Amino acid sequence: MKLSLATLLLPVTVVHGYDVWPLPTSYSTGTSALSISPSLTFNLEDGTSSNGVLTSAFDRYSAAIIGGMGCGDTRSLLSDADFPKASGEVKACTVSVANGREAPELSYETDESYTMYIGEDGKCEIKAATEFGVVHALESLSHLAGETCSISNAPISITDSPRFAYRGLMIDSARHFLPVHFIEHIIDTMAASKLNVLHWHISDTESFPSSSDLFPELAEKGAYSYPDASYSVQDLKGIVQYAYNRGIRVMPEWDVPGHGSWGKGKPEVTILDGACSNTLDPTNPDVYTFLNSFLTEMADIFPDANLFLGGDEVDTNCFDSSPTVSKWMSDNGIEDGVALQSYFWQQVTAQVMPGLNKTLGVWMADDGIPYPEDLPAGSFGNVWMSQSTMPTVIDRGADVVLSGPWYLDQQQPGGFSTYAIQSIWQGMYKVEPYEGLSPSQQSSVLGGEACMWSEGVNALDFDSIAVTKAAAVAERLWSEVGVVDLEDAQERLMEHVCRLNMRGIAAETIAQNFCLSDVL
Repeated sequence: MKLSLATLLLPVTVVHGYDVWPLPTSYSTGTSALSISPSLTFNLEDGTSSNGVLTSAFDRYSAAIIGGMGCGDTRSLLSDADFPKASGEVKACTVSVANGREAPELSYETDESYTMYIGEDGKCEIKAATEFGVVHALESLSHLAGETCSISNAPISITDSPRFAYRGLMIDSARHFLPVHFIEHIIDTMAASKLNVLHWHISDTESFPSSSDLFPELAEKGAYSYPDASYSVQDLKGIVQYAYNRGIRVMPEWDVPGHGSWGKGKPEVTILDGACSNTLDPTNPDVYTFLNSFLTEMADIFPDANLFLGGDEVDTNCFDSSPTVSKWMSDNGIEDGVALQSYFWQQVTAQVMPGLNKTLGVWMADDGIPYPEDLPAGSFGNVWMSQSTMPTVIDRGADVVLSGPWYLDQQQPGGFSTYAIQSIWQGMYKVEPYEGLSPSQQSSVLGGEACMWSEGVNALDFDSIAVTKAAAVAERLWSEVGVVDLEDAQERLMEHVCRLNMRGIAAETIAQNFCLSDVL
């Protein structure tokens, strides 16, 4: 039997008007309904060449819009009254790319803008500067199609581009191993909210799961379980390609000189006679030779322009407890552990980074190591302790990425006090990245990222903790500065959560309502 939404759902709120998340730059809608043809196609305009990014996107979104979100099951739950009489049918979308190329570049400079028009007669046009703008447009089209594979608000005109070039999600595969298929799932959740940088904290003290052809012992001895809980070189390359096809850059992180499990596979480059066997020894010249070789290999696997090397929370007792390190410091006029860390980064800058052709990123506070003056020109700091430290970090010479208010494992982010789990997203949504910055300082803000540290999270509960809150951060980083209305955002985010749930993503709900996925 067909069930009417009205009989199923009252008196709770029904989310059934389809919107785009994050909110586009310019967005106008009408009131006409359109059906979507079950044979929907995407056709390239004359002069636009096909490539792997476009082919992958067309296949992916054809499946998502027509049937991949459970549209067939959805229709069986709805009555005819739930589908306004269509004034037209969307049979095809014409797609044009202004600057297409066989292997489009994905970087800070990539133009992600797009325009989309859907007429009352079903005419559909997408125009973008690059293939990745097309990817975002197709994602928006899938949002408009919603749960019923129809469009309720034509004509639709969208002109859209992101506010920040860096819109990230950090994942941690060291504290709990995340299988390859689940990292691909995470990438899909990012694409659904137009996040574009996967900051991958691959290793830490607990495990070293990333493989290396040059140094196989790192994963063989450092992973929780080798080879089952490790990533082969082919796995790493495959994840990079999977993300690239969705307009997402993969920025790897190996934390140095601390926060690593280096000593399990390469004890000879760590402090051998002190209290911290997993901390690299800044006084050992072989450390820099090793880093040069290892990171050169990784740079070929991860072609992104950024390389993240951590640098935070080094326990200086590691240096003080080692007679060898202490003697070297005394012989070389290094007065304490802070000065030795400066020395370490100066050597990384001089001996390691020049051959990598990468922009260096580190975790950075306003008064802590690493100091911008010890890093290569153009390096950036991820501001993680407090947003209030951003002006000082910028004034010391670093570009910044903001993450401090967006730690997804925190219950009171951004200074928002609440015990209600469904309201935590609001604290993240209320953060303004430019707060407290002068116009000149604002130019040094690359963007921001939500961080999902995995001490208490694995693949089984990741979605329910990370996805909805990361979507809130995504709108803050994509949409215009004036998009701040919490009440409006809640209605639209509830809809987005339903959409994600229909895709098999277990995003956390934020208010009482009904999603069709609840009964599928």
